[in-house]
Amino acid sequence: MRYIFAALIFVLSLTLGGQSVAIEKPDYTVVMSEGKFEIRDYPEMLLAEVKVTGDRDQAANRGFRKLAAFIFGDNQPNAKIAMTSPVTQTPQETVEPKSESIAMTAPVMQTSDQNGQWVVNFMMPSEYSMETLPRPTDDEIRIFKTEPYCTVSIRFSGRGTMKNLKKQRSRLDRFVKEQGLVVSGLPEYAFYNPPIVPPMFRRNEVHYRVAVPSN
Repeated sequence: MRYIFAALIFVLSLTLGGQSVAIEKPDYTVVMSEGKFEIRDYPEMLLAEVKVTGDRDQAANRGFRKLAAFIFGDNQPNAKIAMTSPVTQTPQETVEPKSESIAMTAPVMQTSDQNGQWVVNFMMPSEYSMETLPRPTDDEIRIFKTEPYCTVSIRFSGRGTMKNLKKQRSRLDRFVKEQGLVVSGLPEYAFYNPPIVPPMFRRNEVHYRVAVPSN
């Protein structure tokens, strides 16, 4: 509980304290932009991820608590790790391919497959390498390094309900078809803000991994 409480205090201080605290986000390059849609190139990153089961809200809560405990000191050598953004949820099969055998990073992302299994992850701060990152004491947390990858993404505000996510995913599906893109895996959902932020000011995203860029 002490780690969850510390995480909530930390998020509150960032939200209410304003501009004095900068949260690291993925350093991607925008290849193409059209309204709320973007094609992005992401560099390799260290990620910390955990697999959980349940609906999206349950999975997000369980996954975040485990990862928050890790970055707030439930690790060797009991070190605090800076929080990053976003939190990402993704189906298991979209996270497994092309990753090395251990890694941690932010955002927190979430993905689910048809069995209600989700992968939740944070990007780890760029100051760390696989050798210098504190090791989780929770053996359900996996650390790994991603390969560089490309996404097609939609950015939107509002609540991260499944109704809203499905609506935005449908918009992204239409854009993918219009652009002649080939994508792989299930969608990834990324959430940049804590619940205390009013829905109209929240940043949420849905991503697909681009397998073959358009001509």
